[in-house]
Amino acid sequence: MKNISAAILAFTLLLPLAARAKTIALNKPQLKKGNSIMQALSERKSTREFDAKELDMQTLSNLLWAANGINRPDGKRTNPTAMNRQEIDVYACLKDGAYLYNAPKNELLQVTQSDCRVLGAPVTLVIVANVKELRNIDFMDAGIVSQNISLFASGTGLVTVARAQMPQDMAKHLALTEGQHLMLNHPVGFPKGKK
Repeated sequence: MKNISAAILAFTLLLPLAARAKTIALNKPQLKKGNSIMQALSERKSTREFDAKELDMQTLSNLLWAANGINRPDGKRTNPTAMNRQEIDVYACLKDGAYLYNAPKNELLQVTQSDCRVLGAPVTLVIVANVKELRNIDFMDAGIVSQNISLFASGTGLVTVARAQMPQDMAKHLALTEGQHLMLNHPVGFPKGKK
């Protein structure tokens, strides 16, 4: 019996992450949340220091939806893309791992157990382009998602900064494959020292 239990334990530990990856169902986004767009624009700024306080699941859901969510019945997004290519994905780096935001299902799919957050922020969003070869238009599309993140943060009392600099092994942390290109990252959190 001991040998069978040990074999089952060993097998479980050796299962690939994909077989036991966590899925987080997100709350429906709150569409009547935050300041006016004009106030968000007037308060938008880059911040590189964050409070350690975690984002609650509703705020995380709202943030991801604002960045790259589905806002129409035909599956189109909060961020426009050239020729409706929808080549941009958003990954969320949390304390317990890296997750791909699945906008159609409004959920997070764990891709690794890496903690790849940057600048001490409780969440880091990473913008990735899914294309064989990068074109200028892909940078523009990534920039639109980046601006959505910045405006959401400004309008809801969060802080962020758009960053092109990535940790050297970020692609590994996100389990990216050929044709997936790191574009920008956004550490997101509450202002340091503000209660």
